Amino acid sequence: MDIVPLVSAITKCVEPGSSSRNSLQTHLSQLSTSIQQLKAANVEANSLLTHITLVAVRLLSHLVKLSDCERELVLQCIKEALTPDKRKQRQLENVHAVIVDHLSRILAPLFVLENSQLGGFPEPTRFLAIECWRRLVQISTVHIPETHFQRRQEQPTPGTVAFKEYVNRHLPLDYISLTVCALLDNSEMSKDQQLRLYALETLAEIMCPCQLLDDEKVVSKIFPGMASALTRIALAQLPAQLRGSAIRKPILAVRKQALQALERAVLVVYGGKPENRLLNVSDIARSWAEQARKDIKSIMDTTDDSDAKGGEQDRFQQLLWRLAGLRHTEGIHSALFALFAQVSSEECMAKVPAGGFQVALETCLAIGGTYPDVAVNYMGSLQMRCSKNDDLTSSYVERVLDPLLEQFTRYVVDGESQQRMDVLCIVSGCVQVLGRQRALAVVSSWWRSQGLRSLLQSLSITLPGTSLLVVESQPSTDNQIIAGNAVDKDVGYILENYRSTELKRALNTFVQTMADLFTTHELCSQLLSVLFDCSDMQVPALWVLRLMARVADNGNLDSIYPSIFQYCVDYCNTTSESTDPQNHATHQLMVLDVISGYVPKLGPNVVYYMDTLLFPLLQTNMASSSVLQRQAHKALDILAQQTSSTIAQMLKDNVDYIVEGCSQQIRSVSLHPQAFNILSGAVKLVGRDILVYMDDVVEDTLDVCEQLAYEDESIVASALQFLEIVTRTIAAVDSGSSKAIEHVSAGSKVFEQDPDPIASAIKEIEDATAAKMLEDLVLSENTVDETPTALTNNEPDTFHDDDRQPQGDPLAIKIVLATQSFLYADTSAQQLLALKIVHNCVSALTDSRDLLPLLNELWPALVNRLNQQHDEFYVTLAACDVIEQVCMKGESWMRKRVKDDLWIHFRRILAEMPLRMQKSQVELMHRVLRTLKTVARYVPLDEGIAWELCVQSVRFFSTDVEEDLIAMLQDMVPVYGDKIWLVLAKLGCIAGLPPKTIPDFKLPQNVKVPSNICQVLQV
Repeated sequence: MDIVPLVSAITKCVEPGSSSRNSLQTHLSQLSTSIQQLKAANVEANSLLTHITLVAVRLLSHLVKLSDCERELVLQCIKEALTPDKRKQRQLENVHAVIVDHLSRILAPLFVLENSQLGGFPEPTRFLAIECWRRLVQISTVHIPETHFQRRQEQPTPGTVAFKEYVNRHLPLDYISLTVCALLDNSEMSKDQQLRLYALETLAEIMCPCQLLDDEKVVSKIFPGMASALTRIALAQLPAQLRGSAIRKPILAVRKQALQALERAVLVVYGGKPENRLLNVSDIARSWAEQARKDIKSIMDTTDDSDAKGGEQDRFQQLLWRLAGLRHTEGIHSALFALFAQVSSEECMAKVPAGGFQVALETCLAIGGTYPDVAVNYMGSLQMRCSKNDDLTSSYVERVLDPLLEQFTRYVVDGESQQRMDVLCIVSGCVQVLGRQRALAVVSSWWRSQGLRSLLQSLSITLPGTSLLVVESQPSTDNQIIAGNAVDKDVGYILENYRSTELKRALNTFVQTMADLFTTHELCSQLLSVLFDCSDMQVPALWVLRLMARVADNGNLDSIYPSIFQYCVDYCNTTSESTDPQNHATHQLMVLDVISGYVPKLGPNVVYYMDTLLFPLLQTNMASSSVLQRQAHKALDILAQQTSSTIAQMLKDNVDYIVEGCSQQIRSVSLHPQAFNILSGAVKLVGRDILVYMDDVVEDTLDVCEQLAYEDESIVASALQFLEIVTRTIAAVDSGSSKAIEHVSAGSKVFEQDPDPIASAIKEIEDATAAKMLEDLVLSENTVDETPTALTNNEPDTFHDDDRQPQGDPLAIKIVLATQSFLYADTSAQQLLALKIVHNCVSALTDSRDLLPLLNELWPALVNRLNQQHDEFYVTLAACDVIEQVCMKGESWMRKRVKDDLWIHFRRILAEMPLRMQKSQVELMHRVLRTLKTVARYVPLDEGIAWELCVQSVRFFSTDVEEDLIAMLQDMVPVYGDKIWLVLAKLGCIAGLPPKTIPDFKLPQNVKVPSNICQVLQV
C-alpha cells in the first residue's frame, strides 16, 4: 500500500486554478485511514510522518484557505502519524530535524488565541493542535545532520539528540514563549473546560525538568507572566479583558491542574540547577515567531503586577499570598500543599525570597495540621532540617512562631473559623518541627501565662440540643444504653465555635502537641488548677482533660488520679438545682466523660476508687436526661470491666456497702438528698436479685415518707420514686418509655398515638419546682392483647376461690398500703408517683387472693383522683391507667363500681371537653377513650350507661381523637351494636329508615359523622 499517489492528489487539490478542490475533504479522510492501515502493516513510522508533514506544510500555509472541517482532518492525520504503534510500545525516535522543525512551526499558531476575535480557531481545532503538539514532544530522539547548523568545536553535536535538547538549542526563544502563552490563553479563555484541562496538562509536561525549558533565559522571560496566569486560574479569576464575558470560571479539576503546572514551574525556576546551553537561533525562525506573536496579547505584558525594579521577587511573593488563601478550599488542598512544599523545600530555599518561604511554610503547616496524612513526609523532612545547627529552617520556623504566639489569643478566641484553624495548626507544626528542647524555650512562658487560658476561653460551648438534656424525661431502654455509638455521639459534642470537622481535628492536634511538649502529667496539673479555681472555664477544662486520656501518657499520673476523681465526685454530689440548667447538664455530662476516660488508665487498681465513684454514678443513672443516663451507664460499664465483671455483678458484690451507706444517710438527721437516687439506680440496674437486701431500706424509706410528708417535698418525691422502682421491679413491668421512643423514631404522631404525658406536662407547668420533680416520671402503658371475656350480668367473680389463689408479694402490699395517703397529696408529683405504685402493685398481684381486698381499700382514693378537676391532666391520665388495670383484673366485680363511682366522672369529661382541643386535652381524651374501651370490653355495663356512652361519645367524630373513638365503638359492637346502630340511624347515617321509628333521645347537635362509618363499624 502506498500513500504517495494520495499525497499527490491532495497537493493538486490546492494548486491555483485546480478544479478538484471539492474532493480535498474526501482525500484527507482516505489519508487518515491509510495511515492506520500502513502502521498495521509495519511501514516505517518516520516515512509516514515525513509524507504527512509535507502535506500539512502545504495545506496549512498562509496561502491556502481551509475550512474548519478540512483543518481538523489535517490535524487528525498528523495525530495518527505521531501516534506510536501500540505493539511496539515505544515513542518515535530518530525523527529528522527538518520534520520536527516543520511540525513545531505549523502546530503552535493553530492553538493561539487572537484577542481581536477572542477564541481564534474553533475549540475542536485548538484541542487537536494541542494534542498533536503533546505527542510531538514525546518523540524520543531527533536526528540532526551535520549540515543542519554550524557546530561549535568545544561542544560538538551528535547525530542524534534528545527532543528537549533539540528544542532548547534550535527553536527560537520567542517560539517557546509563544507555545507557553498559547497554552495558558487556552486554559484561561476557552469555554470548554476539558480543553482548559488538556492545555494545562500539556503545559505541565513542558514544565517538567526532564522535558523542556531547562534554559534559564527561556525561564526568566516566561515565568513571571506564566505564574500570574496560573495563579488566576487557581483562584478562579478571569483575566481583566474577560470580566463580564460569558466565559465560565474554571472548574475544580482545572484549578488543581493549574497548581500542579505552577509547581513544575517553581521547581524549574527555583529548584533546578540549569547549565549554560548553546542557544543558536536562526534569524528566519526568530522573525517567524515574532510575526506569529503580533496577533496575540502575551501574558508577559500583563498589568496585574508591579513593574518596579526587582519586582519579580515581590510579584512571586504576592502570588504565594493569594494562593495561600486557598488552603482550606475543599478539593484544592492536596495540590496546593504540593506546590508550597516545593517552595519551602531545601532545594528552593536558597533562591525563594524570605517572605515567600515564610508564606509557604505557614501554608504547609496549616494544611498539614488539618490533613495530617498529607504532610507526614514533609513534617519529617522539616524536623530533620531543624535538627541541623547550620540549617536556616529553624530560624525561619521561630520567625513564624514568635509573632503568632503574641496574636494567638486574638485569633483563637475572636477570629473566624479559618483563622482559628490556622493558628492552631501552625503553632502545632512549629512546635513539632523545632523539637521539644527548642520549642520549650519559645513556648513555655507564653503557655503558662496566657496560652492555656486563651485556649479554654475559645472553647465556650453549648451542646446542640442541650436544652433537651434538661427537659428530656424518657429513660433509655436497655438497647439504647448498650449502644456505645449513641453515647459517643452525645458526648462528642460540637463546640459552638468549632463546628467544622477540620477545625475540631486541628484542636485535637494542638492539644496533643501541648501534651507531648509539657508531658501529660504537667498539663493535667495545670487543668486541675483551673478546675478548682476558675468556675467559668471548668467545662472547657474538662474537655481538654478528657482529651488527655486519649493521648500518649509520657508521665506518671498516679498522683493526679485522686484529684481528678475527687473533683468529679464533688461535682456529682452538688445539688442539681442551678441558675443555668443547660450549662449544669453539659458540665455533668463532661464530668461523666472524664470518669469514663480515666478509669481504664487505672486497670484493676480502680478498686481503690470504687467507694468514691460508685455512688455518684448510680445517682446520675437516675438523672432526668436520657443522655446523662446513658453516659452514667457507660461509665459504670467501664468500671465493671476493670473488675472483670458485669454491672449487675459488681453492684451485687458491693450491695452491703450500697445498702448500709444509704441506710445511714436516710437515718441521719441531715438526710442526703441523693440517697434514694443511689438506691433507685442500684435496683434499676440489678433487678429482682437485689430486692432481698432491701427490706430494711424500704422500711426506712416509708418512715421518711411518713415523717417528711408535709416538710420536704423534694425528698419525699425521691423516696416515692425509689418505692415506685421497687414495685415496678417486683411486677417486672417496664415504664413503656421504649414504646414512646419507638413511636417517635417511626415518625408517628406522639400526641395522637401513644403520648408521653410527662414530657408534655412539663412544658405546660409554670412552677419550676414542680417541673423539676416531674422530669424523670413516665407513665406505665401496658398494651393488652387479651380477647374480651363474655360480658354477662351473672359472670362469676374470679376472686372468690381463695384456696387456688396464691398470696401476693408482701413487700409490694406493704409499700402500696403505706403510700396510699399520697393519693390525696397536694402536689401533683406525689399523686403521680402514688398512682404509679398502685399500678405496679396491681400488676404484681395478678391472680392473687390479696388483689381484691387491696382494690377495695384503694378504690376511694383512685376515684378521688378522677373527681378532682383541679388536678394536672397527667394525674388524671395516670388514674385512668390504673383503672384500666383494675377493669382487666376485676371483671364483673367492677360493674357496680363503674355505675356508682366512675361513670359520673367520665360523663363529665365527655360533656365538658371542647371539640377544638389543646395538646393536653387531646392526650386526656385519648386516654379516657382508651379507658372506656377497656371498661366496655371487660366490664358488663348497665343499659343506661351503655346508651349514654354511645350518645355522648359520637360528638367526637371528625376531631383529633376520631381514631380512638372508632376503636372504642368497634370493641363495643359485639355487645352494644344495637345501641350504636340506633344512634347512627338517628344521626341520618342509615338510609331508608323513617326517623319516627327511632326512639326519641337527645343527641349532640351538628355532629359530623364519616360517610362510611357503618361499613367501618359493620353495623
